[in-house]
Amino acid sequence: MSTDVATPSSDGNDGAKNQASILSSKVSRALEVRSDTPAMKAALDALAHLPDHQDDLFSVDSRSVRVAIEQDALQQALLLQEKLRSLLNTVSDLRNGVSETAAIANRVEDAIHTNIMADSKAPPSEKQATENIGGTENEENANSAQPQSRSAMKTTSDSALESEERLASLLSDAFTQRNMARRRVEAVHTFLEKFDLSEEDSRLLDHYAFEDVEASGVNGLAFLAALDRVGEIRAELGQTFGTMDLLHMQQKQQSSSSSNDSKALGASSALRMMESLAQKQERAYERLYHWLQKYLHVYGNESSRSNSFAQQDDDMLDESLSHPFVRRALYTLRNVPAFYSHLLELIAGSRRSEVTRRFLLALTSGYGGLPPIEMRAHDAVVYTGDMLAFCFRAFSVEADVVKGILNYDPSSDDSDGPDSSAEKKKILPLTSEDGEIEYSIEKPITAAEMLAQSMGGVSRPLKSRILQVVASLSRRQSDEYESDDDMNDDIEEEGSSTRARLAQLYEICGLLLFYASALEKGVSKLQSAEDTKNGDSPDVPEEKNPLQAAMIDCLGEATQAFDASLRVYCAMFEQLNLLTGDSESYLAHAMIVQLAELRKASPGFMSNVKFPTGYEQTLSLDWSCQVLVEAALPSCRSLDDTVVLKQGISAARQADLGLTVAHTLDEKIHEQETALIDVLVEKETVDVLDLCGLGSLVSAWERFKGVQVEGMVMAAHPGLSHEEAQAAMKEFYSSLYSPPLPSFEGTIKDPSLRKVARKKIADNVCSTYSALYESMSKSDKGGYEDLSFLGHTPEQVNTLFTV
Repeated sequence: MSTDVATPSSDGNDGAKNQASILSSKVSRALEVRSDTPAMKAALDALAHLPDHQDDLFSVDSRSVRVAIEQDALQQALLLQEKLRSLLNTVSDLRNGVSETAAIANRVEDAIHTNIMADSKAPPSEKQATENIGGTENEENANSAQPQSRSAMKTTSDSALESEERLASLLSDAFTQRNMARRRVEAVHTFLEKFDLSEEDSRLLDHYAFEDVEASGVNGLAFLAALDRVGEIRAELGQTFGTMDLLHMQQKQQSSSSSNDSKALGASSALRMMESLAQKQERAYERLYHWLQKYLHVYGNESSRSNSFAQQDDDMLDESLSHPFVRRALYTLRNVPAFYSHLLELIAGSRRSEVTRRFLLALTSGYGGLPPIEMRAHDAVVYTGDMLAFCFRAFSVEADVVKGILNYDPSSDDSDGPDSSAEKKKILPLTSEDGEIEYSIEKPITAAEMLAQSMGGVSRPLKSRILQVVASLSRRQSDEYESDDDMNDDIEEEGSSTRARLAQLYEICGLLLFYASALEKGVSKLQSAEDTKNGDSPDVPEEKNPLQAAMIDCLGEATQAFDASLRVYCAMFEQLNLLTGDSESYLAHAMIVQLAELRKASPGFMSNVKFPTGYEQTLSLDWSCQVLVEAALPSCRSLDDTVVLKQGISAARQADLGLTVAHTLDEKIHEQETALIDVLVEKETVDVLDLCGLGSLVSAWERFKGVQVEGMVMAAHPGLSHEEAQAAMKEFYSSLYSPPLPSFEGTIKDPSLRKVARKKIADNVCSTYSALYESMSKSDKGGYEDLSFLGHTPEQVNTLFTV
């Protein structure tokens, strides 16, 4: 009632306000007119100089015009004042009317809520009138008529009470029904706000054609938000009322029963809403799926894919996949695993073709402004390294693309579009809480699987070319070049060329190890990020990435080729010695040093690089050193050879040679050194004895021991007579102060070994003198009457000769 009264008053008030504003603007413009401005003066002058045919009575001057304008402005102001006064009176009357209406409404509401049963008794005035009537009659009539009046009054009051009770009951039922209807209306509004789509969202789901994606994309984001809203509504409906199968069962049971309560209405309404939303959602997802196929130029059949792919630019697919709406659309499409998985497979297939095409272009024509990789095919290491580096860069790009698609998080976007609040919500699970699957039970493709499909095309050409390089390095140079003109040069350089091929094989193994390990780390990082996002425990992929598997296969071939080539190189030591003049020890030393330098420089042999199973032992420096040293040791003919081997072991220690292996090889080299020193010392001892003067005496003594019989003495043997023994001892004693020990500077380069050899020769000379001295001192064996020529005891000789 208050609304009906207030509506016309408000309309009148608005009209009065509009008229007052118009008048006010006119008055303000009139009052702002100035007659002393140049424009106004020019206008007044023009009016003053009107043509001569005008009547003088109507002549206009500037003063009269200004007076007229001021009078008009005053009249307008007075009119405005009158209108404002009438408007104020109208508003005051309206305010009083509204106040009275509100008071009346409050009184009616209080009267309605008042307990009607409280006033059901008769008023006291009626009782008093009845008593006065009875008092005017006599006492007998009063006594006889009193029961009849009381019964009549009782009947009247009972009927009035029943009427009032019925009225109160009706009013109570009416108010109860009103309150129930009000609650139902509120519940319906709440239900629709929670479970119903807006008209705009419904229109977008039914008719949006993705026409503004390249422009603003506002409607596109609103479309995706509407899809998310539909998913939320269906999930909440399922949690509140159950699944669609359960609702169908409830509807059948309620249709068979006679009861038709609110629960039946709620279940049927929920069923109709879920069916309608399911149809809208399915059609919208299908349109989104087909649009993504068209926009990304990915199709199911190979012919359409190849034709569309040949027409697009190199980076078109990269730009399309990095588009914010495309990433958000792919994220939304996860709710339909069938569409989502198939689209990811199509994208992976398209990326596979693109990566393979780029790799072949990089090999033959160059890519990204770089020269063709095959221009460096003459250098096996650079050629292999460029191919592996290109594949790893492509792998990194594809890993970022896969990560951007599968690990996309809408909360990371800073967009302020209409669905920015919806983007911050977590995507609904593929299955509802009660186990209902939306469209399919197909498991979505994982990041590792998509990356494997993207890089599967480049693995075969890479593997074939690396195996060609390994095969060419594992063959001997004579197998490839048989020209007679370069025969002498080939013979001279065969040792260095063999070592160069071995070094290249070893370096290629290091490159393959490094890139295979980097690929494994990249796949593990991508898989762990996906497992963390999904809340799953990290799993190890059952199959390796095709590119990683190709690298490991190439590593196996290269390792076997290195093993065989190194053994062939060791078997050729004698032949290379005859051809080049280098000793076997030098050949082994050169190979060990070269491998040690390569191992220190190559990133593939670092401690943090994981070796595949079965390749660590062959590629270790321990195995190579063992094979080379054991092959060179039997051919060591001088102490210099052992020194060269020791230098090689020392260089290998700086490149992570095992302590146990190094100690074992040192012991073997030391044994060989000891044997060589013994042979050299034995030869040099004879020379030193000749230089000291004891050579002839020792020779005669050796012959005497060979023919000695019982009773035969040394003095009677030729060469051991008293005069010969005396002369030899005199010459020997004279050399004690300057022993003629060899320096071995040209024979032994190691100072420590030279010292050991000289000491052994001195010990041998002293022991020989001691044996002669002992034999000559015995009368039954020496037979010398005068032993004065033995001027020094063996201890004195040992002291003097050693010093």
